[in-house]
Amino acid sequence: MTVIYYILSHMKKIIQQFSVSVIIPTYNRPKLLEQAVKSVLKQTYSASEIIIIDNGSSSEHSFEISKIENSHNIINLIRLQSNKGPGYARNIGIEKSRGDWIFFLDDDDILAPDFIEACYKSIRLEENAEMVIARAVCFREGSPVFYPQDAIGAINLKQYKKDPITTMLINGITIGSCIVKRKSIGPLRFREDIWHGEDMLFWFSLIQKIKKLATTDIAFSGVRQHSDKITLKNNPFHPDGSPSRSKETYIKFMLDSMENKNQWNEFTLKIIFQRIADNSWYSPSMIALLISNPFYGTKILNLLVRKRLYRYGIMLTNKIFKRKPLDFAWLQN
Repeated sequence: MTVIYYILSHMKKIIQQFSVSVIIPTYNRPKLLEQAVKSVLKQTYSASEIIIIDNGSSSEHSFEISKIENSHNIINLIRLQSNKGPGYARNIGIEKSRGDWIFFLDDDDILAPDFIEACYKSIRLEENAEMVIARAVCFREGSPVFYPQDAIGAINLKQYKKDPITTMLINGITIGSCIVKRKSIGPLRFREDIWHGEDMLFWFSLIQKIKKLATTDIAFSGVRQHSDKITLKNNPFHPDGSPSRSKETYIKFMLDSMENKNQWNEFTLKIIFQRIADNSWYSPSMIALLISNPFYGTKILNLLVRKRLYRYGIMLTNKIFKRKPLDFAWLQN
């Protein structure tokens, strides 16, 4: 009885420590927001709270958002007078959150029902983990999802443990694919003067502080692809009228936040940003990088090869062994 009591007490202590605050900024998209919130409420491991930051939605949408707030007692709605961008909204969410762990979700994305539970199990296996990196897939309404073809950055997630910064820049980190310990975020906040790419800068700064991270291949978030998605718009101005930032500005931000500048230079980051813009790697860029910085160029080339091999390896293995494809029915519910 003593042993059973100890095990149950230990499990209860772990569960109490894994209290998750879900932060969702929104602006004039109550229908999509409702789907995002429902995906959190359907979790097999319940979130402690859902904080919705209404970024100044118009009155016609405010009523619908209020109905979402009243649908469950763990939902907390914070209204802003005007749209100040996703970074500002997420920062408000961090300040108001009470959970030991924080999860950011965009209002147009959704979670697999066991996302939080899978992250929790991963943390139990990695003692003292401060961050969990999971999987993300792109999807469109009514279209089937194929894995790993539709995966965002189908690289072996274990690479994050070996070289987190390089892996992040090559593979990317989707805003809705990570759960982070609140204490590890500390005073770090999202930049509020940019509306696109602010999450990449946040992860880039945070991952340099993380001493130990965990990964899970069985937790998925769905990143919705649609015409109103901010990241797909090539607009020279933010919705508030302020100008969008140039690629050079992002590079400067990243260099300024870099703790170890020995392996990095402006040229290396320009190559990486060009890859993001073109969505491909071209040999002239890689040759230039290898000549400029052979050590770092080789590391990047090695990760790129591994990324391709990992993706093709999964596809080939599934075909040879006729494995049943992963079920993404939750994306269409």
